Amino acid sequence: MTNTRNTGVAFLLAVLIFGSTNVTASPDYYYLAENEQVPWQSLSHEEQKALREYRGRWHNYDSDRQQRMRDGARRFHQLPAEKRHKVEQKHHEYERLSPQERHRLRKEYQRRHK
Repeated sequence: MTNTRNTGVAFLLAVLIFGSTNVTASPDYYYLAENEQVPWQSLSHEEQKALREYRGRWHNYDSDRQQRMRDGARRFHQLPAEKRHKVEQKHHEYERLSPQERHRLRKEYQRRHK
């Protein structure tokens, strides 16, 4: 309840300080914000572009996972263009793998990064 109250107070203060707002966010936006999730609309254009394949299920992820994904998108856009291109190529190669091969690679990755 305290987080909800703090969010409401912060919003009210912003309205009072900056005057009327042209906020046209959906009720879902406020629900996600109150539950400490990251609303999709709050992501930068670059973050949305990097995370576009997760848009339809973004609201299903908990706030920790959303933040990790957002951090990854930010790191991706900080890479030099050549390195970003190489990462995108590897991602496309991964997408072409069979589900079984993807599963094997995930297990191998998890084993190496415990």
